[in-house]
Amino acid sequence: MEVLGWALYTSAAAAALVVAGYIYLKRETPGRGRRLLALLRFAALALLILLIFDPEIPAPGLAAGGSRTRVLVDGSLSMRLPAAGDSASRWSRAVAEARRIAPGRDVLVFGSGTRVLGADSLGSHRPEGTASELAPALQAASEAGVRHVVVLTDGGVEDAVEVTRMLPRLGMDVEVRNVAASTPRNRALAEVELPAWAEAGKPVEARVGVTSLGPAGDSVTVVLRHEGRVLARTRLATAAPGRVAVGTLRFTPESPGGTGERGGLVRYDLELEPQDVEGDDDRRSVYVFVSERPAGIALVSFRPDWEPRFLQPVLEQTLGMPVRGFLHAGGGRYVRLGAGLEAGHPASEADVRRAVEQADLLVLHGLGGGAPAWAREAAARARRLLVFPADGVSGLPVAVGDAAPGEWYVSGDLPSSPLAAMLGTFRPESLPPLAGLRSAQARGTWAPLAASRSRRGPKAPVLLAGEQGGRRWAVALAEGYWQWAFRGGEARQVYRRLWAALGGWLAQEEQTIAASAIRPVERVVPRGEAVRWVAPGLAADSIAFRITAADSTVALDTVMPMLRGDTTATPALAPGHYRFEARAFAQGSEVATAAGPFTVESYSPEFTRAPVALAGVDAAAPGAGPRRRGGEPLHTSPWPYAILVLLVSTEWVLRRRWGLR
Repeated sequence: MEVLGWALYTSAAAAALVVAGYIYLKRETPGRGRRLLALLRFAALALLILLIFDPEIPAPGLAAGGSRTRVLVDGSLSMRLPAAGDSASRWSRAVAEARRIAPGRDVLVFGSGTRVLGADSLGSHRPEGTASELAPALQAASEAGVRHVVVLTDGGVEDAVEVTRMLPRLGMDVEVRNVAASTPRNRALAEVELPAWAEAGKPVEARVGVTSLGPAGDSVTVVLRHEGRVLARTRLATAAPGRVAVGTLRFTPESPGGTGERGGLVRYDLELEPQDVEGDDDRRSVYVFVSERPAGIALVSFRPDWEPRFLQPVLEQTLGMPVRGFLHAGGGRYVRLGAGLEAGHPASEADVRRAVEQADLLVLHGLGGGAPAWAREAAARARRLLVFPADGVSGLPVAVGDAAPGEWYVSGDLPSSPLAAMLGTFRPESLPPLAGLRSAQARGTWAPLAASRSRRGPKAPVLLAGEQGGRRWAVALAEGYWQWAFRGGEARQVYRRLWAALGGWLAQEEQTIAASAIRPVERVVPRGEAVRWVAPGLAADSIAFRITAADSTVALDTVMPMLRGDTTATPALAPGHYRFEARAFAQGSEVATAAGPFTVESYSPEFTRAPVALAGVDAAAPGAGPRRRGGEPLHTSPWPYAILVLLVSTEWVLRRRWGLR
């Protein structure tokens, strides 16, 4: 510690002495031993402040392992590749080197995180890190007072820029040893793109991208299979390292058996042929909803704004059905809405009308007097309808008046409705006000929410819904719901709950309102990541999961609380295909069940991470950080903590014995 540091410490210690003396000599009840107790309090504070300043102890070896060489071993997936040609893996070579350098001692294994392992137990460990983050391991070694570090890696370090910047400031010698004598040729199926849904019997294109590591090779074949049956194949010329070779596979999907017109999820597997030195990055899977209908939900906006943009993904996630969205661009022209391959592409009026006629749930946004006649007729006869009316609209299940301008504030008092339990509780002040609330008159309807011009004025419904003769419908009477989702936080959760619950009520029977509302956020989960789940519109407090692998063994059987709003997560699983059964609970009662497939992929970009040049650093070199002068930082020694505990305990015991509280 420099002179300035010692001066600051002396000032802080003097302040601690003044505080301890004032407390015992002025504030405490007069009695025996006050000066001794003040000295004990001062000594404890002085030692605690010294730990904060953390000077070096001029006694090497006092801190555990400080004078020894610490070995850092790369535990990322790329260490499974051969070290040279057909030789042993890079990991085997690194394990042998670590045992030679630090026999019987602990080493730091870095990758997606940092963990300590004994050098003798490295042989039973498999490198599974989906990243190569060296900086945290170097920082941990520096804070432990290590003066010399040997890094065993293949050079594929993800945070190389940060490492290069921090190396001179660590105050220790860093030696980097590359255990990869050469870079083997390894090709990977890095990109797979398929639409989220497809119509049975109509051709679909799958776009793939192949990357490579090491010397450029010959062409490679990409094969697309379903249940072991080859549906398509294409041959690509291997691109140079760092580039992507792109190809297209064209095939005709078939609706899954036993699902009828409603369709279901179909898993397609893609694979490179022939496989190379690492097969895990040669395989990918993707799920597509295939049905004999063009869409389960049709959403058409005749007055495009932000509402369809936020509404479509909520309905898609809630109902587990494909959604076809269309934005009216004027003059009979339409543009597709969504996040798939067709988003932004033009659509003909015939395509829109066909989707509307065959939809299970019809959503019409901005339906007014200027909308096409076929749209108004569809609204009049649709068995499942959600409509956002505009001026001049007629023929709806309820008579809608003109919009009353101004700001309308949603009330936290929920009316009695089928959705009340699923909306849960929320703070009404967290919701932005709605605009343009319309009046409506109809019997036999219900409203999930109400609003008023001022938070204490008379309330009016912001949405009406009803059922008659097997037909279910809902009419949104306000504008600006999307602002709730745009704001985020609790307002976004209320937006999701409202439309998720309403969509489930419209599309299904009451007994199965949320039968498919629990699902993984991603059907194909990246390797090494936790499986994230979503249960929109349920207001559940926990979900029970039972996950089985492809061989019917139970991979996970647990109950998880909801983390935030309608989401939760389960621990990471090994790569493979799985099937889940989920049950959602709210206040001890089961509110929904769901089941379905998902996949944890074996691919990871770590397999093809290009090596970078990492030079070590000598702490004595010009420009390097301050070199440790034969000692270790104070915080690495156990003695200060033991003395601190002893001082505090002694003070407490003496206070009690001498009658002080």
